[in-house]
Amino acid sequence: MTKFINLTPHILNIIDVNNNIMDIPPSGKIARVSSISAIVATINDINVSQQTFGDVIDLPDAQDDIVYIVSRMVKDRVAHRSDVLVPGAPVRDADGKIVGANGLSL
Repeated sequence: MTKFINLTPHILNIIDVNNNIMDIPPSGKIARVSSISAIVATINDINVSQQTFGDVIDLPDAQDDIVYIVSRMVKDRVAHRSDVLVPGAPVRDADGKIVGANGLSL
């Protein structure tokens, strides 16, 4: 059976094909994309910065029967990895509050 490891900082509520919600707690590690920020201008005494994004950090190597769930920004940097997925489309209740994600996504 495949194990899901949540590399985001919050619980993920993933809705399966039977409309059941699977709560996947954070693993305690967070995969991120490194970044550097530099001030490029000032408008009315407010700094305007530009971020430059770099490498993915804290993403483990691929392992058999493990799927890592990460942010979209991380996944976009490692699009070639089939073991790295993101939460699917948000599912909302009648009030518009997000209650979960419709499965997982590439």
